[in-house]
Amino acid sequence: MLIQFTVENFLSFRDQVTFSMVGVSSDHQHPEHLATDHAGKDRSVLPIAAIYGANGAGKSNLIEAVSFAKELIVQGTRSRQSIAVPTFKLGDYSHKPSKFEFIFTSQGNQYSYGFRLNAEQILEEWLYGIPAGKKKEILYFERNTSATKKTTVECGAILKGRSEKRGQFLDFIAQGTRPNQLFLTEAIDRNIDNLASVFNWFDNVLTIIPAEANFLGLEIMVAKNESFTDFLEKFLKVSGVGIHSISVEEVEMDIDRNAPIIPDEVRRNALKKFDESDSLQSVVLGNDLGEYFIISRERKDYISSLQLKTMHLGENGKLIDFAMEEESEGTQRLIHLAPSIFMLQEKFEKVILLDELDRRLHPLLSHCFLTSLMSCRGKDNQMIFTTHDTNILDLDLFRRDEIWFVEKNLQGASTLYSLADFKIRPDLKLEKGYLNGRFGAIPFFGDPQKLGWLKQSNVSVVG
Repeated sequence: MLIQFTVENFLSFRDQVTFSMVGVSSDHQHPEHLATDHAGKDRSVLPIAAIYGANGAGKSNLIEAVSFAKELIVQGTRSRQSIAVPTFKLGDYSHKPSKFEFIFTSQGNQYSYGFRLNAEQILEEWLYGIPAGKKKEILYFERNTSATKKTTVECGAILKGRSEKRGQFLDFIAQGTRPNQLFLTEAIDRNIDNLASVFNWFDNVLTIIPAEANFLGLEIMVAKNESFTDFLEKFLKVSGVGIHSISVEEVEMDIDRNAPIIPDEVRRNALKKFDESDSLQSVVLGNDLGEYFIISRERKDYISSLQLKTMHLGENGKLIDFAMEEESEGTQRLIHLAPSIFMLQEKFEKVILLDELDRRLHPLLSHCFLTSLMSCRGKDNQMIFTTHDTNILDLDLFRRDEIWFVEKNLQGASTLYSLADFKIRPDLKLEKGYLNGRFGAIPFFGDPQKLGWLKQSNVSVVG
């Protein structure tokens, strides 16, 4: 579970800000939300957080900061490649370092991992941990890169072990770590299994859903996972969008006409698999848009497209097929959000960051999504989302420490704070208080009359 995330000098976050999922002791509402002792003895971690703010305040930038760090960790960098870190632009910050730090739990252990960097190199990198059942923090490694781009890494006993060869191998990896590469990424490439759970948390547990993204693999899940399809159909019925059921249809397409949408490298690899296996009958491949296709061994001159279709009840009681494109944008958005709820109810851990929950959704659908999520999520799973939807700004749904605000100061730098910082009555109508500016993080408008767009006249309009 995510305990805390810190970022500095990234996009609109000029100064260091910290986002925390630790429950505050002064908030006694919804005790059932708390995962007790996950952040240390008598410290509890929250399952959900809503982030509010005006347009342009920096809500999405917080999600983007997590996404940037994850990609750097998981994907790494190429040799001599600069690090495309977008620093704060409203001042002289392009040559100043940016900082990212995560505190999280994985497989019962607590970790603190972070790094400081600029466009040229990783300046510092560190990993500490508190093993399950222990109280004392131990060193995994500390890395520094000098001005001359020489990398040195100090490894703790938990990495070195008792073998002299192990320590020598770690020194070898450190010497081979490029200035623009994270040591964690390099060590995983060299099969340092002590760090696998840390890397896996970033690779598989931490999940980013951008505002405009569709869920990649949705067609495959519907085609192959009966439990997900059953879950999705029930969810759509509860949501009241008129869909009775959903399925995947295989549509044959001309490969010469449609192959350009498939990356050449992916297509070559798919065809290569036929050469490597006599028993393989078909290959499923996808493109960056989340579309999936099948190439058959027997008919390589054609491909089959996997397409979702929905079914609605007609006037005569019969089911009528609809293509996904025929559904409203809001319904399509809801369908692509449904896998996140399904993942959160599973036994394996997930931390999902969702940008703009309410995009294209009716306020009541947003509320339905959240109540469904909270009723079925697993105990070690989390959902963090940005939103403008004040309909869900309700203490019957959230604790105070689960509501966050992002606001820009007069210098254009984003600040971050929690509703738990305010003293409020338990019966306060949060939506009204927020829209009245009590907690900040709302847009402030000038007088439209001063724009000169509305011409004054003596003519009155009667309606």
